Amino acid sequence: MDNGVNSIWEILKIVLPAIIVFLTAYFLFRDMLENSQKQREFEFRVTNSREVTPVRLQAYERLALLLERISPQSLLMRVSPNEVNASDYHQQLLSHIRQEFEHNFSQQIYVSAILWETIRGARENLIGIINKSAEEINDDATALTLSKKIIENYIEEENQAIVIAMNELKKEVGKLF
Repeated sequence: MDNGVNSIWEILKIVLPAIIVFLTAYFLFRDMLENSQKQREFEFRVTNSREVTPVRLQAYERLALLLERISPQSLLMRVSPNEVNASDYHQQLLSHIRQEFEHNFSQQIYVSAILWETIRGARENLIGIINKSAEEINDDATALTLSKKIIENYIEEENQAIVIAMNELKKEVGKLF
């Protein structure tokens, strides 16, 4: 029996230090691999941000330009009401807004979902104002009459959606820096 206990004792003297060395090496390698992975992810984010940030800023610029171009003041100046009736002018305005929006549709991937929905809401609000204005004038009205009515209805709004969208865009850009 003494022989059996001595044998177990001898095995334990060899196995216990081996287990301790194995566990120490395991935890050290695991921590080293985790740190290495975190370092690679950090380097990827830094490299990616150098390339993505200018593109995101360009997207914000384009969306600011979109909001400016579809604002009633700017839109009515660019889409001239010369020699067309109110109905044709109404269609030209809606077409112009649609084209501007479609031209910048891809920018949504660079901005938050909240900002994109705010911009879409501003566009829908403006279309609503234009449609409401078209309904409020006579069928034989001139394009100039429609443009005046659009400005009146836009000014009457308490919360101008385009201004709200522009402020939201500015806030989001401010978070980048």
